[in-house]
Amino acid sequence: MKRSNTIIAVSVALLVAIAVALGAGLQAPNSGPSGLVSATAELKPGQRQPMIVAPEAVEVRLFVEGRSQDSPARVAELMKDGDGILLTAKQRAQLDRSVFRYRMTREEFENNAIAGCFIPHHFFRYYDAAGKQIGELAVCYCCRGVDMTPAGWSLGDDEEWEFDYAGIEQMLKEMNVPVDIDC
Repeated sequence: MKRSNTIIAVSVALLVAIAVALGAGLQAPNSGPSGLVSATAELKPGQRQPMIVAPEAVEVRLFVEGRSQDSPARVAELMKDGDGILLTAKQRAQLDRSVFRYRMTREEFENNAIAGCFIPHHFFRYYDAAGKQIGELAVCYCCRGVDMTPAGWSLGDDEEWEFDYAGIEQMLKEMNVPVDIDC
């Protein structure tokens, strides 16, 4: 009898431990990467929600891509840089404040035009402590379009990504990185 009680107690303890471990790995409903509210959470028309591409990233690097045969020397130099430009803490903080999910009002949605090109030339890539890329923010200054990963962040038909183009353009100019690439 004593032995069967011990077996039952150990079995129950194992089941509780498994349930706790599984529960800790689950995220709350409507949560995205790292517990941020995801783009599936409901926004009211006219409401804006800050979005951070990969808050758990330990570093962000800027990469520039374009047609090298037509590019000025500085752009060609940036495109050849396989390591990208490491953003400072201040630059990272500014970038983290630059992206928003926005739900358009009915009038905005009815008059919304879709970007014509979206051929981005500026890529902010996010890396974890092991050096693995875990996110990306792609920016097209030609058509004023942005896209980001990690996957799973999608927009409703009446939503769009908003980006602080002017603020990040100023930051890029301070870094000697042009924004008018192949436009």
